[in-house]
Amino acid sequence: MTDLQFLISNIRSYLRHWGLRLRLAESLTWGPWGVAAGLGAGLLLTLAARLWPLLTRPWLAGLVVLFAGSGTVMGLGIVWLRPRSLMRLARLFDRRFVLAERLTTALEIGSGRLRVEQALAAAQLTDTLQVAARVRPGDLLPLRPSRLALVALAVLTVALAFSLWLPNPQETVLAQRAAVRAAIEEQVAELEAAREQVAEAPGLTEAEREALLQALDEAIAALEEGRASPEEALAALAQAEQTLAPLQDPGAASVRAGLERAAERMADSELTGEIAQALAQGDYQAAAQALAAYSGTKGEMLTREEELELARELAQAAEALASSDPALAQQLAQAAEAIERGDIAQAREAIRQAAQQMGAAGERVERQAAVEGTLAQLQEGREQIAQASGRQSGAGQMAQQGTGGQGSKGAEEQGSGGTGERGSGGAEGQGGGRGSAGGGQQAGTGTGQRGHHEDSGTGAPYDEVYVPYRLEQEGVGVEIGRQGDEGMPVGDTPLPAPQGGQVGVPYRQVYADYAARAGAALEGSYIPLGMKRYVRDYFSSLEP
Repeated sequence: MTDLQFLISNIRSYLRHWGLRLRLAESLTWGPWGVAAGLGAGLLLTLAARLWPLLTRPWLAGLVVLFAGSGTVMGLGIVWLRPRSLMRLARLFDRRFVLAERLTTALEIGSGRLRVEQALAAAQLTDTLQVAARVRPGDLLPLRPSRLALVALAVLTVALAFSLWLPNPQETVLAQRAAVRAAIEEQVAELEAAREQVAEAPGLTEAEREALLQALDEAIAALEEGRASPEEALAALAQAEQTLAPLQDPGAASVRAGLERAAERMADSELTGEIAQALAQGDYQAAAQALAAYSGTKGEMLTREEELELARELAQAAEALASSDPALAQQLAQAAEAIERGDIAQAREAIRQAAQQMGAAGERVERQAAVEGTLAQLQEGREQIAQASGRQSGAGQMAQQGTGGQGSKGAEEQGSGGTGERGSGGAEGQGGGRGSAGGGQQAGTGTGQRGHHEDSGTGAPYDEVYVPYRLEQEGVGVEIGRQGDEGMPVGDTPLPAPQGGQVGVPYRQVYADYAARAGAALEGSYIPLGMKRYVRDYFSSLEP
């Protein structure tokens, strides 16, 4: 290596060293500015999120950190990835260090672009090295960040902190949307489970099963659409509910109640215990098979005493079913009469037909249970989505408007005959407000009276209800119904005049039983057109 090459190599070494320090100094400038740019973008996003429901606070904070990191990477990338040749560095440092083009000339001599005599070239390169050695890059290239960038960072950080800390009204909208999505997903899962139950439900005709499955499939398809709005989801469920509403059998509930009463009547005998147990468990086909067994070999094995006992049980079952299923009651009564006459052949035929009638009645109840279960699921889904979206489900809003905006509580109404107060049965008297038990249904004639007393044991206050008749207790029970063969009073027959004196019953004592019955009926029955919420609120208003 010649002396000129050695001199040029040293000059290039100075340039590389200064170039590295220049990148470090620029990093302290461009890095903060990159962070500031990212924070600025994050601030704009948080401000936009206050105008439109874009993102929740955790997501915004995460994006702000991502923007800040991205800005830092971009700022440093500009500094470290930008290529700079030695000739460009020489020109830059000649200007910044005021070296009078010494570095540029030295590089041109070393590259052969500038041809000079060797002695002159050596003198020029030596002078350049001497001047470069006296340069103090720490003073001319200080490693400190830009003050303006730091101020911008501070301002943006404070603004972002306030923007993220202050309550954002759009988060309520986002939370509501998330709740709606969760409610829709939950309803899709429950409707799919309901679909499986309908597909396997007994007692349904093919047309009814097809109608139920089609309505459920359409509701599920509408809810599964990713862009389904709460209004569309509510409309889909309401449409499915309206489609299935005509499939209801209003008399099936009465038939089920009659079968339950028949089970209670037959439960006290070993002969009909299996039938009663199957009816109580809702296994109507098993009950029908157990009854049909008496039309065959099982009936042949009975003694005369057992035959008469079976006749009594069948007669009691017929009596329990007389109002709800006259056809089944008639067959059971005929079987009982035939047994008592000793006409066993006719009795067996009547039992066989009664078993068929019981199976048909069971299918009717099971069919209605499947329809009501599907309708109840659709209604429950509609209520949950409506609550999640902060809306009222269509008919519920109409019902509230129809009550003059008083909601479901119904308040206390004044009738033409007086003002009623809260009665022990939790029911409203017609015209007389909330009437007392036994007289609360007389329009405008009864006045419920409620006194405030203290429990003698605990000292806790309770409401006392005036009850002129307390059924199933000491005294004479009052039966209301049509005049029949057994002397039942006609529905319009006036009740006996209240006896003298006051009979006080703690309101809480009678409320618990009625509340339990109302809750069970409310959860297990279909109440049409979204009224379940208002019925529930009504009974809640009666709570002591």
